[in-house]
Amino acid sequence: MQSLCLTSHLLTLYIRRVYTMLTAVICALIWPAILSSQAVASSVLVADLNEKEVQISTDFNGASLLLFGTIDRDIGDDVVIIVEGPPKDIAIRLKSRVSGIWINTESATLTNTPSFYQISSTRPLNVIASTRILENLQLGLQHLPFTLAEGSQITEGELADWKTALIRNMQKANLWNENNDVLVRKNVLFRSDISLPANVLPGNYNVRILHFRSGELVTETKSVIVVRKSGLSADIFEFAHNYSPAYGILAILFAVFMGWGAARVFRG
Repeated sequence: MQSLCLTSHLLTLYIRRVYTMLTAVICALIWPAILSSQAVASSVLVADLNEKEVQISTDFNGASLLLFGTIDRDIGDDVVIIVEGPPKDIAIRLKSRVSGIWINTESATLTNTPSFYQISSTRPLNVIASTRILENLQLGLQHLPFTLAEGSQITEGELADWKTALIRNMQKANLWNENNDVLVRKNVLFRSDISLPANVLPGNYNVRILHFRSGELVTETKSVIVVRKSGLSADIFEFAHNYSPAYGILAILFAVFMGWGAARVFRG
């Protein structure tokens, strides 16, 4: 009986020792992950703009804004800044030569396309994160979502070539831009210039600031730039949108009057 009790006691001690060793091993394996997750959760990202409102007047020639901020950054971390203008439908037309004359032979309309898109980063996007992550976060001109409108004369399979043409046209108009101009100082402070061309649309421009570490998104913060018309151009813009039929009639009458006046001058 005593031998049985002794054996049972030794077995209990053995089980406890094995349990202690397993617990130590498990803690050693998962503790670094816990610390890493806590570090990610406590990551600090603060950003602001020197101006959050842009006025478009009759002599508006574009605007340059400064975005600046601070991050809890390790060596090798990256910052990505996206500025996206109000969405709109954009028509693309393909011209072909028919009987010696260039005419529009095909057309497509892409819906909910950003009227302005600037993405700036500390390094090229394909170095910062994988293609899968860039696609999921819709980062970069190549990963913007494009949706064909009903009645478009192209198929989804042909969309890639039209996307390339649209990106090229929007870059020529200075409305879409991709660069590596984010500057980081002392491993904490960062800054980037936001250039709005003269042909931007009024509306809200959504700003996203993303902090990447080892190819993964750590944290994100957002802001908004408000672009609005002012002065006479604002009055004309508001009248054209609120009273479209009257504005159209007045525009036609003005064109007729100017044509008649020009004819009178040349005849005289």
